[in-house]
Amino acid sequence: MFEASHLNINRDLMMNSILYEYLFLLADKFPREQYTPGEKQINYVEEALTYLESNYTNNISVQSLADSIGLNRSYLHRLFKSATGSSVQEYLLDLRIRKACTLLKSTVLPIAIISLSVGYEDTLYFSRLFKKKKGVSPSRYRLQKAQS
Repeated sequence: MFEASHLNINRDLMMNSILYEYLFLLADKFPREQYTPGEKQINYVEEALTYLESNYTNNISVQSLADSIGLNRSYLHRLFKSATGSSVQEYLLDLRIRKACTLLKSTVLPIAIISLSVGYEDTLYFSRLFKKKKGVSPSRYRLQKAQS
């Protein structure tokens, strides 16, 4: 490319030809992986699960998740439900409750802090969701696990 830049005759043509040759060599050395449609769908679901695991403490919507992966929201919902058996929102709720259970068993953090730690600003709302899923309040859950 350096030599071509010093030539006055057909300089642009020479630069383009060198650039295309370079791109060809890169594409030849690092070919794109070809996935079957089923493999693509699995990869999308894996990306979604990774995103949820990394961001469960944040306010996540199905739309924001779909945007991060580059998919249509309803298509992601169908893929996710088919692969996991639950919707994105159900999975996120279960993930947050599992993380809260871990914190309740392994720390002495107040329920309000645990609620914030798993993505719920409203402690009362968190407690209601927790009780609905686990059958006991977060504080009762902590007591039961401490006694066993």
